Amino acid sequence: MSIKSLGKFAAIAATAGLALTACANDSVSQERDQEETCGLIMGAETKANEGIQQSGMAVQQGGSTDRVTQALESASLDIRNRSFKVSDNQENPDTGETIPLRTALQVHAAYFEEMSKTIDGGIEAMQSFDPDSFEAEGMEFNEALETINGYCASYTQQQMQEQLPEQMPEQQLPEGSTEDQAPEEEGDS
Repeated sequence: MSIKSLGKFAAIAATAGLALTACANDSVSQERDQEETCGLIMGAETKANEGIQQSGMAVQQGGSTDRVTQALESASLDIRNRSFKVSDNQENPDTGETIPLRTALQVHAAYFEEMSKTIDGGIEAMQSFDPDSFEAEGMEFNEALETINGYCASYTQQQMQEQLPEQMPEQQLPEGSTEDQAPEEEGDS
């Protein structure tokens, strides 16, 4: 093989390598975006849920709901800010389907914002708030949750799998045995 042929072969291999690297970088970038988006949503929902629980106690005791309102407004702001970093043509990493993630996140943020206003109205206002009929940006809240949950399904599953080994210690097996070993049977020899 001549040096000229080797050069052409190397150039083709380098081009293929760059294409593979670009695909890998896109995949890593997509995973990072999913992790940032879903991690932020999980954190915001935790903040909001803790706030909602506190609001029930605060309202029952005749206390102030200011901290709860602030928690919900903060969760809303976190999600709304993240929505501007994704698109309505976002690809679901599990299905490859194009989803309106930006709108779904904005609906979720509007939901928390509306809840923060409702909590200020007292227990009656809180009880009359119906999440099933909430709509913003032309999308129902349940549709937004479905979109977000679909986008975050693999991320959430991965997070749960990482937490399970910490929460459930592995069962100790006698040395030299494995889980899939069948008990030895005495045979007809």
